[in-house]
Amino acid sequence: MVPVASAIPSAQFPWLICGALGGYLLLMLTNPVRASLRDGFRCLRRYSTLWVTLGVFGFAGALFQLAKTLYYVSVLPFEERPALVWMRAAWRDPNLWLHGSPESLWHLPPLAVQDAIRESTLPALESTAGIFNCVFSTFPVAALAALLLLVNWQGHQAVMFRALRSRFGGFGAVIHLGVVIAALAAVAKPCLYAAPQLIIACGGGPAAQLEWFQWAPVVAWVGFLFEYLFGVCMQIYLILLAYVWVRGLTFTHTHLLDFAIRRCSFVLKWALLVMLLSSLFIDLPLILKNFPAFQSWFPDDDVLMENRQRSARMVLTCFLLLWASVQITLIFHSEAVRRALRDHVHFVAHHLWPFGWFIIVAALHFYLVQVALGLVLRGLGEETAAGVAWSLVVPWLRAVVAAWLLASWVCLFKRCDSHREDAEELVKF
Repeated sequence: MVPVASAIPSAQFPWLICGALGGYLLLMLTNPVRASLRDGFRCLRRYSTLWVTLGVFGFAGALFQLAKTLYYVSVLPFEERPALVWMRAAWRDPNLWLHGSPESLWHLPPLAVQDAIRESTLPALESTAGIFNCVFSTFPVAALAALLLLVNWQGHQAVMFRALRSRFGGFGAVIHLGVVIAALAAVAKPCLYAAPQLIIACGGGPAAQLEWFQWAPVVAWVGFLFEYLFGVCMQIYLILLAYVWVRGLTFTHTHLLDFAIRRCSFVLKWALLVMLLSSLFIDLPLILKNFPAFQSWFPDDDVLMENRQRSARMVLTCFLLLWASVQITLIFHSEAVRRALRDHVHFVAHHLWPFGWFIIVAALHFYLVQVALGLVLRGLGEETAAGVAWSLVVPWLRAVVAAWLLASWVCLFKRCDSHREDAEELVKF
């Protein structure tokens, strides 16, 4: 099959680009949520903390992946090492101007465009759902955050404990203990990648390696629960940061973070429901398949397991999109989850047109960014120095788009929710 890149005549390509840009401008200038998108961009210009925070989390994750790859290159046998090359050969054929050749600095393999288009759908939808839940991954920064929480840095653990006791009474102490256990697992999670080599170096036999193989996913799962809670708390902080721009309030970042921790206690029940669904449908099969007693339920078939994981991720994404405004309603109105669900139905019924258009615009941007960034990485080669450098730039580009859409969502919600501000007292800072 002829690659899409080579099937496009050189003379037609500029016209295709102009047509795509024209359609994009028409969409952005005529959609019914353009005012909220504009306000989100203005908020991003006023508070760069929005995109810098997301960029730091993504950049830290990319650095960790690079460090893990270099570690495996240094400790694994030659035949098992990840493939890394400094640079592919220089540019060979100027006629291959778009897709390149295997010997060139830039090379898009056959079907690369089709693969990028097909594989970007689910990540784009997950990122769209993340605007209404948790739009970024906090690993490995969450390990440092867990350590700081355990030592009560700047009194944040005390703020969390008081908020849980105020919200849940005596049961708040149980929740606090669970958060502490999850924080310990989050601190230990980065060390799991070096554990197999340490076991071998210490003379551990196959039994010790099997124990690690079976129980390491359990520790990783418990650590992920803290990472998710930490991500929700940071997303609440960013939502409140956009909100203070909307209302023109003055604040300090330390006090705003403490306020986000207190508001997190109102979102906790909803977050626990999301964690339960994620654990049951995504994490539990990955854990149980390593134990012989459950291998008949979850056979060790990579293709079957991958298909199950994709289906579970899609179901969870649809669930989050179906109840998109529940989290932000709990943040701003201190409601019970049941009432927040009713208010979400009311919100969608009265504002379906702008809300639906916002989801379309957000999904389109995440999809285009996912496809474009993925194509560049494929063209440069994940194993090359240029590809590694590009993987460190990608998180910052994604952070700008995600922060802009998150701020726009806050602006849209407050614009649609303005009738409630007159009917009830808002949450006080």
